[in-house]
Amino acid sequence: VRPRMSWMPRAMRACSRAVSAAALVGGASMAWNSRRNPSRNVFAPRMALADAKEDDYDPTRFVSEDKYAWPGKPGLTKLTAASATEVTSSGRDVLVEFYAPWCPSCARLEPVIHHVAAALRHEEGIVIAQMDVEVNHDESFVPADDLKLLPLIRFFPANGGKPIDLEDRASLPEFFRFIKKNATKTYNEPRVKRESEKIKRKTYRKVRKVVQKQLGEDESMLAVKHSPCGAEQIEAMTRLLVSIVAMEDVDFSAADANRRCLGERKEEIKQHWQQVLTTSEAIMKSIRAHRKAAGLPEVPKKPTDDDDE
Repeated sequence: VRPRMSWMPRAMRACSRAVSAAALVGGASMAWNSRRNPSRNVFAPRMALADAKEDDYDPTRFVSEDKYAWPGKPGLTKLTAASATEVTSSGRDVLVEFYAPWCPSCARLEPVIHHVAAALRHEEGIVIAQMDVEVNHDESFVPADDLKLLPLIRFFPANGGKPIDLEDRASLPEFFRFIKKNATKTYNEPRVKRESEKIKRKTYRKVRKVVQKQLGEDESMLAVKHSPCGAEQIEAMTRLLVSIVAMEDVDFSAADANRRCLGERKEEIKQHWQQVLTTSEAIMKSIRAHRKAAGLPEVPKKPTDDDDE
């Protein structure tokens, strides 16, 4: 006979299942991009190009996709080796993410670079671009040694100054700080902030839909939804997931309200989960009785490797 678990651990496990499912949206995670010490990243270390391909990785000095039209549509510019010098010599500040399709860290950074490009799409003096190093390389533009750790975030000043690499954590706030610090062209910062907030609100709505969908599909989460502090818990969970998806600083702004609710309604919450457990046990007892009446074992047999054969 399994010992009866207290109501709080079971509640926490139910919440954890919802968080785990919703956190899959957007491949979200915090990506760190320190070239000097990539091992410090416990979430998403930058990929070593030589390790991911072959030890003697030695790209040709020049290879390029078809040249994209420049200037292109506002937003994220797809850069090729053939157009790179033209773009970075256009009298604009240019921030480039060098990536590869097989790089997990690059994939995690994808929503952030799109967010930054969308927020800056009205700023004529700044270009946000990506270059796929799998099919583009110009040794005179970016040496192969600089591409051994991906993604590489490099800023090319409009004044022709020395390119600058983003060495810190590649979060959304850090991107904006990096651009503000190194920009040589003036841009409308208040407008960029407004555009960024619009994108964040859109992301919030998307994540909230995912959370609500999970609550509707996972029966164990219905107990969380209808608990005395269910609304506060869902809001705290949603805000946390939004910050992860958007790779912002983690948002605990709704956690205080949730914590207050849990503290003020302890008895109600305890009674709620005791009722949930009682109902659950009654259902399981009924299922076992029906299986026994049908001549089946009370607990279904676990499949084994022999069953597959």
